[in-house]
Amino acid sequence: MIEVWKLTKRHVDEPERAPKFRDITIFTSLGHGVGTIDFSEKICEFSENEWEEILSAGDEYAKFKLGNIATINEIEIFPEHAIKLFQSLENSALGEFLKDLDEGYLTLRKVFR
Repeated sequence: MIEVWKLTKRHVDEPERAPKFRDITIFTSLGHGVGTIDFSEKICEFSENEWEEILSAGDEYAKFKLGNIATINEIEIFPEHAIKLFQSLENSALGEFLKDLDEGYLTLRKVFR
């Protein structure tokens, strides 16, 4: 199962409100500065068969970018990726989400159930 999550809101604390480094005991988000929290919403999910259909419809870039989910289990798609992916996946089930991605990002996650 592949889940598609979309960034819906980003909260960034003002620098004067951010905690000092000595006060931090747990990091809950990698890749962000202190005081940044991303809120995402699951917008879609694909079965393994549906995902294989999407990949087979794509060009080399799509197969390279999206095919890695089998090994790394999570892929982020930013607007610059969406533009390239949409060219070959316009008519796929993923195409409708790529078309509207002009800010933020999508996260594709492989879920083991």
